[in-house]
Amino acid sequence: MTKRESNSTSSFGYGLLTGALITGVCAAYKNYNINKHRNEILDHVKSLFLREGPIEAAWIEHMPAPYSDSQHSAKAYFGGVTRDEDGTLQQYQFAVDAKNGELLDIYKI
Repeated sequence: MTKRESNSTSSFGYGLLTGALITGVCAAYKNYNINKHRNEILDHVKSLFLREGPIEAAWIEHMPAPYSDSQHSAKAYFGGVTRDEDGTLQQYQFAVDAKNGELLDIYKI
């Protein structure tokens, strides 16, 4: 292998390594923002429930899913809240628009 071929191979390797590193950083940043947004949505829904009294538990799905009703068609996060109402645990499910955080639906299960 000549010196020129060796430099070309090294440059290709460094370029490949740099590209992989940049892709990894971008993917991690995107995942961080998605998780942050999802957690902010859950915190907002919990704060709405806390106005009426304490809650026992709350959850939100990791990935948005299709949602549609007579007024909306969007990707939404689905989740739930459990609260104690008169000594009985009551569960609620909600749907929140994944893009803007708008509460789309909430109902007792």
